[in-house]
Amino acid sequence: MGLLSPRLYNSPCDNQLLGIGLMNGAILFGLFTALTLGPFAQHAAPIHGHLYWEKRSPGHIVYSVQTTKKWVALTFDDGPNPRYTLPMMNILDQQHAHATFFVLGKLVRQYPQIVKELATHGHEIGNHTDQHLKMDKVSAADITACDNAILQVTGKRPQLLRPPGGGLSEHLVTVAEQTKHIIVMWSWNVDPRDWSQPGVQKIVDRVVKHVTPGTIILLHDGGGPRSQTVTALKEILLQLSKQGYQFVTIDQLLTEWKEYRPFPPDETHMSRKAPLGQ
Repeated sequence: MGLLSPRLYNSPCDNQLLGIGLMNGAILFGLFTALTLGPFAQHAAPIHGHLYWEKRSPGHIVYSVQTTKKWVALTFDDGPNPRYTLPMMNILDQQHAHATFFVLGKLVRQYPQIVKELATHGHEIGNHTDQHLKMDKVSAADITACDNAILQVTGKRPQLLRPPGGGLSEHLVTVAEQTKHIIVMWSWNVDPRDWSQPGVQKIVDRVVKHVTPGTIILLHDGGGPRSQTVTALKEILLQLSKQGYQFVTIDQLLTEWKEYRPFPPDETHMSRKAPLGQ
């Protein structure tokens, strides 16, 4: 008798067993996913790929940039952090490298001098939202609150947004369009996953072995212990410098992005207020 014969397929008993089997399979899959990602996983693979989002909001969402110049952009999330941010800045300065720091508004208000120091040393400050909420909880007010915190310290409103957790949704993209921010993701083939503390050498290898011109690299200066990232950063800079790479801000990298469509200036977001300390 065939596996999908009418009698076997329509049997109430067999249908019940089939339902139980599917339920158990779903449970096992869920357990496998949880064990694979772990409770501390912050950057799961996106539901939609980069091609979908780049088409959804052309010129406003960037993962990497095609360029013949040996430029890479180092980005740091979840700061400022009083223990790790400035040591990272000092390492960058020693190698004449610039980076982009995506900061949380609530921490900018707590550690304004760190953000001012970053800006003074030529590093770019981007918006990582105010409270680091889940992507579908992020509101225009949350993004604007971070903008205002950065503006208060640096005198400049950020135009770049890094979504919390690294996820994208229709809601978040729509909000970013409303607040006129360019969404900066990162190159998925160069993800050191330093937040998981995999060891210094793994962080270095995951970057150095996969970098190409125009890569956007994701690292963290906050959100947990980052001593491994501090140590790895120096080696990453040394190895990539030997390969002829230069380390630029996202703003500079975007000058090579042919699809880039910057939002026009909005006077309602501008301020003449002097930065903190002036």
